[in-house]
Amino acid sequence: MIPQLLLEEINLGEKDAKDYYEKYGKEQLESALAELRKSDQEILAAYPAAKFASAQKQAAAPCSNIVRMGKKPKNFYATINRIAFAAAAVLALAFFVPTLAGTIKGIAGSPSTRLKGNGHHQIRLYKQNGSGAVQLKNGETAKESDLVQIAYIPGSYNYGIIFSVDGNGNITRHFPDASWQAEKLQKTGEEVPLSFSYELDDAPKYECFIFVASKDPFDFSKIESLDKKDLSVDFLKKGSYLPKDCDGSIFVLNKK
Repeated sequence: MIPQLLLEEINLGEKDAKDYYEKYGKEQLESALAELRKSDQEILAAYPAAKFASAQKQAAAPCSNIVRMGKKPKNFYATINRIAFAAAAVLALAFFVPTLAGTIKGIAGSPSTRLKGNGHHQIRLYKQNGSGAVQLKNGETAKESDLVQIAYIPGSYNYGIIFSVDGNGNITRHFPDASWQAEKLQKTGEEVPLSFSYELDDAPKYECFIFVASKDPFDFSKIESLDKKDLSVDFLKKGSYLPKDCDGSIFVLNKK
């Protein structure tokens, strides 16, 4: 399968399609690019740049992929990415991860903290910043309504789960979105964005994002049996709750 982000980069001129002919096949790659460009044209016809200002005001915008923390998202990630770039407009409905490096300005983020193990897996966070996005630093401060995009680097691991815990002790599963059975991790050679961006809610103190990974499949449903009052940042950093043969990587956002 050709990574969507690679297609976007080629379409934006940031990478050369010829460099990937051998890996993905010339015919398959060009066909995927043609489909992407066709979709761009269709989206632009429906969402010309002039309409973006009014679209911002529509809380129930049909193409939004922003979700409040704790709510089940809808998958419009790739569509929104193409609207934002193809229209060359302000990022009105959502934002996306910065493997499209030409649009990203700002700080260099610090990596997540490994809880144990040496698989070099990471979780990274990006925040909407005007018309682009910046990589957040581990331990940085965020506030309610900030839009956050999650991405991961699998390292040597094959399966994973990503979830977050807020200052109220509420647990939100981000990957996969349907169960606590670890899902196969993508090995693209680049960081892998999740399919949705998230709007931070009004939970106090912090949002902790944890990436649990292993070389083999695992179940992590026991996390839901933990008492909310025990889910402090210190507890989450210790990693004692991780399943056997799993490693963890944690990223903490402090809340204003």
